[in-house]
Amino acid sequence: MSSVFGLADEKFIRGNVPMTKAEIRALVMVKAGIRPEDTVVDIGAGTGSISIEAALAATKGKVYAIERNPEGVELIRRNAEQFGCTNLEIIHGKAPDALWDLPPIDVAIIGGSGGQLPAIFSRLEELLTTGGRVVATAVTAETTAQLLALCKERKWQYDAVQVQINRLRKAGPYHLYQPLSPILIVQAQLTKEEV
Repeated sequence: MSSVFGLADEKFIRGNVPMTKAEIRALVMVKAGIRPEDTVVDIGAGTGSISIEAALAATKGKVYAIERNPEGVELIRRNAEQFGCTNLEIIHGKAPDALWDLPPIDVAIIGGSGGQLPAIFSRLEELLTTGGRVVATAVTAETTAQLLALCKERKWQYDAVQVQINRLRKAGPYHLYQPLSPILIVQAQLTKEEV
């Protein structure tokens, strides 16, 4: 497993596609608990920053990055090349449709759902291995409510934490706090009895 999570944002090639910031990425990776041999899917991969960190952790496994935006697909490809991630496969498409041809998954990370969370959860119930984990992030109140409701109604074991990161920004002789958007991180687990 990669010993360092939360690679500096500046190390990634970026465009006009949203990217999960380093501090949040580090927490998502800790919650995901990716082992070297795991198979991982990153849904709504954006620039691929989480996909890259997952590929660096799953050194003997495989990571599938699903992204619907063509610019994002190209950024993921370029970032994968830059970091030498040969175990990362990019799927240009939208979940849940892009999940149909995947093998069993140990860890699913959801950064963007395109409004398809219920259908994505249904497909993941079929794909996840016993003890498989889902780590999802939410930046809106609506997505937060939907994520928690899905975990409850499907009787998945879950926990959630809301994170508020403030970065220091120099302003003359002072330093000001520059807040990033609060993010909810949900980790859910499907156990064999619940299938």
